[in-house]
Amino acid sequence: MKIGKMLFKKRGGKSNERPMQDKAAKGIAKFLLSIQMSFTNLMNRITKNMSIKNIKILLILFCLFGGGFSIYLVAAAILKPDSGQPELKIDRVNIPKYYDKSGNESLQSDQYVDQETYHQIQEYELFMDSLGKTQSGLRLRDSILLTRPGLADSIKMLKEIYQSQIK
Repeated sequence: MKIGKMLFKKRGGKSNERPMQDKAAKGIAKFLLSIQMSFTNLMNRITKNMSIKNIKILLILFCLFGGGFSIYLVAAAILKPDSGQPELKIDRVNIPKYYDKSGNESLQSDQYVDQETYHQIQEYELFMDSLGKTQSGLRLRDSILLTRPGLADSIKMLKEIYQSQIK
């Protein structure tokens, strides 16, 4: 077994838990790499016919310009006459009143499922179960679940709320 495979293989065979985030990260990384490659190709074309001496002179000029500009910015911030408005102001940090609360505490008292809603939930579950008995019903049930992906979770949560109320 190669050392690279041994060091970088996935452990435990976990399935990818965040495919959309990983896909977005790969897209961003690919975009940034393409920008870097474009810049590299541009610099190669510019310096292709230059001598080493000229490249060193350009590097020294670039470093002097960049360093000089940085020194100028620091000196201007320190030596600038007082204009009444400070360049750097330190303020007190405002901490939200409920920063250490998850929010579930305030929601628990407001959550209520009445008897009529619970009966509607039961009718919905019977309807979905009856759809599972035929082939066309299965297609309809699947299309409902695809169209409303959070519906089953919401139904389950409402049932749990109702069950916690009657205890």
